Amino acid sequence: MLIRGVQALLSSGAIFPLYIYPGDDCSAWSTLFNSIPANPNLPFTLIINPESGPGSDSVPDTTYQACITQALSLGSNVNTVGYVLTGYGERAPADVLEDINTYMNWPVAYRPSGIFLDETAATAEYLNQYTSYANQVRADDSSGSIVILDPGINVADPGFFSIADFIVTAEAFYDDFSFPDSLVINATEPAAKQIVILHDAPSTLPTALIDDLTSAGIASTFITSMPQASAYNTTPPYWESFCAELTSSQS
Repeated sequence: MLIRGVQALLSSGAIFPLYIYPGDDCSAWSTLFNSIPANPNLPFTLIINPESGPGSDSVPDTTYQACITQALSLGSNVNTVGYVLTGYGERAPADVLEDINTYMNWPVAYRPSGIFLDETAATAEYLNQYTSYANQVRADDSSGSIVILDPGINVADPGFFSIADFIVTAEAFYDDFSFPDSLVINATEPAAKQIVILHDAPSTLPTALIDDLTSAGIASTFITSMPQASAYNTTPPYWESFCAELTSSQS
């Protein structure tokens, strides 16, 4: 994953759709916070999502400001990306670009390192549209920003890999995912640019699958036993063990 610091990080990291309000003293993020210094060589990507996007104000509320700042202070292995809905290409481009600009104009202390474009339509007819979004992200931060696309499935047009840093090529029920059959991995669609997000997983940590994904060099992974409806607004019960397994499987 792209990183803020210079330390040597592992090839495969953890991504967290952090659609959880931080709460007083960032208490709702405490388990996440504990996992970051416990795994200093594991890249963490946190998807920040105040209101299904940045919200209507120019900056998030003070709780978000404080808690994002705290997350970033925990290590150079942490990046944040701002959530932007694209509606499979049907959301008005002006609204998408406005959300991107809002995030990228937050004060530097809690400004995201890039943008997570949800509900990506990864077909040839939309390539130019998403190219414009990616270009805007990078224009707003010329030092280099992360662009993550989320079609949730393998892309129909491999050209999307040329405009994105990472692509969520699997966002699915755990039982609907099979490695390596569910993914397309080749020279133009490399594992190092792919992200796997799975919900409704077994209550016991699926260590064999985690090991398979890290061995293949998948860029980042999120696995939770929580059901789809609460998968992204609840910390996975085995989050800390999950992060530890990501680390140990690459050591």
